[in-house]
Amino acid sequence: MTIPAPDTGGLICGFMLQPRGAALPVQWDAATRASASFAQPVWLHFNLADARACNWIAACEALPLAARELLLDHDAHVRHELLERGLALVIGDLHHDFNDDPEGFGTLRLYIDKNFVVTGRRHPLKAVDQLRLEMTNGLAVATTTDLFGRLIEELAETFQRVVKNISDIVDDAEDQILAGRVHDQGTELGRVRRLLARLRRHINAERHALSYSATRAHHWSGGTDIGEVRQAVERLEGIAQDLELVQERSRLLQEEIAGQLGEATNRNLYLLSILTTVLLPINLITGIFGMNTGGLPWSQDSFGFWRAMFCMLAGVVVALWFLHRRRIL
Repeated sequence: MTIPAPDTGGLICGFMLQPRGAALPVQWDAATRASASFAQPVWLHFNLADARACNWIAACEALPLAARELLLDHDAHVRHELLERGLALVIGDLHHDFNDDPEGFGTLRLYIDKNFVVTGRRHPLKAVDQLRLEMTNGLAVATTTDLFGRLIEELAETFQRVVKNISDIVDDAEDQILAGRVHDQGTELGRVRRLLARLRRHINAERHALSYSATRAHHWSGGTDIGEVRQAVERLEGIAQDLELVQERSRLLQEEIAGQLGEATNRNLYLLSILTTVLLPINLITGIFGMNTGGLPWSQDSFGFWRAMFCMLAGVVVALWFLHRRRIL
């Protein structure tokens, strides 16, 4: 069976795994052998934004129909499907240009069995691209199970770097807040908490799917040791715990900001109340002398202005004395 394979516009990379030594690059030409004809396990990584890659996957009879449907589907939810001789997964990864952006999450679609690994993505992703570069540079991977474990390890490493970076941001915010500079930190912590929430949902769903995969690995691993896969999944669980700690710290810092801003507001209202009380006699006297009626005192007195000023000053002194006696000031 011969299937026209996409050129480099659809196939990002292809590797034939070797029992010993580095994987061999798979070169595609106008008409390429079907996956079933390869002598060793193969990894093919496709750009699903290219119609030629999608056509190749849809026509590849070496892939189960359910796997082809999952690879070509547009649903971005993390999920898994255990097939008769393999496993199909949709797992989360970060965009290659991810810069602590809450919208910078993508999905990697994957099918794996004993002899065949097919992955695809519609946006450049960090972890799978790092694995591609390592294999290009000579990383030795003997089986599809080893490749799967290495991919999970790259995902864990990618997420761990993001969590560490967020933790550093929270540390800097904490220093600023404790120093009393809280006005510029609320917006930043709000963005961080949104990113943490997205990341937590992503990692939790991924842990569930990958834990299921490791538990059911005997269905598709062909008896290959899956210890590395389980270790990688356990590392993801540790990262999830670190993420929860950072998320709790960011929540407490936002509460601290709210508390400090509340105290500042109360102080300002307190000072405003004091000022209003002190100026009340002045407002009262100016209001009385501002009435356009006859019989106002000192209207014909040459010292009337100074008498009114003295009354205002006396009123302020009385107000201050009253506030001091009530221990308000």
